[in-house]
Amino acid sequence: MSAESFVPGQIVSPSQAMRLAIEEGRKGAGYVSPNPLVGCTIVDREHRLLAVGAHRRIGFDHAEIDALKKIDSEKHAAQIAGGHIYVTLEPCAHQGRTPSCARTLAPLKPASVTYAVEDPFPLVAGKGAAILREAGVDARPLSERAEIEDREELIALSEELAEIFLYFHRSQEPFVALKLASSLDGKMAFVSGESKWITGEKAREHVQLIRARYDAIAIGRNTFVADNPSLNVRHPAYPEFKNKVVVFDPDGQILTMLANSNLLRVRDPHSVFVIVREGVALTNPSGVRVISAPADESGEFNVTAALARLRTEGLTSIMVEGGAHTVGAFVRERKAQRLHLYLAPSLLGGKHGLAWSTHFGNDQMSGKIQLDRSHRELLGEDLYWTARLRYQGS
Repeated sequence: MSAESFVPGQIVSPSQAMRLAIEEGRKGAGYVSPNPLVGCTIVDREHRLLAVGAHRRIGFDHAEIDALKKIDSEKHAAQIAGGHIYVTLEPCAHQGRTPSCARTLAPLKPASVTYAVEDPFPLVAGKGAAILREAGVDARPLSERAEIEDREELIALSEELAEIFLYFHRSQEPFVALKLASSLDGKMAFVSGESKWITGEKAREHVQLIRARYDAIAIGRNTFVADNPSLNVRHPAYPEFKNKVVVFDPDGQILTMLANSNLLRVRDPHSVFVIVREGVALTNPSGVRVISAPADESGEFNVTAALARLRTEGLTSIMVEGGAHTVGAFVRERKAQRLHLYLAPSLLGGKHGLAWSTHFGNDQMSGKIQLDRSHRELLGEDLYWTARLRYQGS
């Protein structure tokens, strides 16, 4: 469903209105961090579609205001009074870069405002809805709209839309995704290090779109040394996108190698974070950001502590594109939240192939990691599979 399949004046159901808001909200992907992706649909008292809106870029109008500005200003108040507003996240209560959405909507006197998810941000949480209710607006979460039969599905979709923002504010640590390209038998490379290319061109192009959703890409030292990657976003939809990079390097060995690397060829040194173990002596000739975190004698980092350090650097999300060691560290500490898997129709074999799951696991079925809310798509010959990771007991 998309807004383009509906026209202003067309009657839409409450469920359709929320689905339109969800679809519209996706248009801000890659442009709104650290703010959430949000969509909004406004209908009149007869449930005729007036407008849809989205938060499209940091510092730009929020979804509710974006939708309001699409309605004829001369008929603005008359059309919205007694109408209904559907938004994927609770309208904001505070004045930030943009005005408070709740305070903007309240005097327009819509009959109802339905929001799919309560905003966990302390300056909003429950306060936006309270402002609307004090103005006489029936402002309630979608969970309380019993007449909308598919409300649980709509809530789940809205949670997914803003998952980075919601996780960051609920857990107080960056959201972590895993990006993996593997053969059908789960191999990401040969033990020799050869890995190019497992997947085809369409899958590799799609990775560029996915990268834009996250503040930074994370790899381990071995991936940096073997591949000398750029890890930037190379997609026409994001011509000016500048992402950051995190490299886990216990002894800081790459610091003397970075100056002529592809990482610094395409970005400023202050956009590269090198995580080293606490107490290690090092030099930093390239001027990248060096962050200390606890690690054991083998060089395995305390991922939870490392994420806490990255949070203080302003990162709300990272996508791990490292090798099996780096992937395993995040999964073992249950810090990986989403999987982006590109599965190629090929077999590398176990004799010389390296599995991406080598460094994590359990010894019984009760401990297996589940994939929730899977989405699958064919990209040429490759299968793209994304899902949330659910750990047993969590």
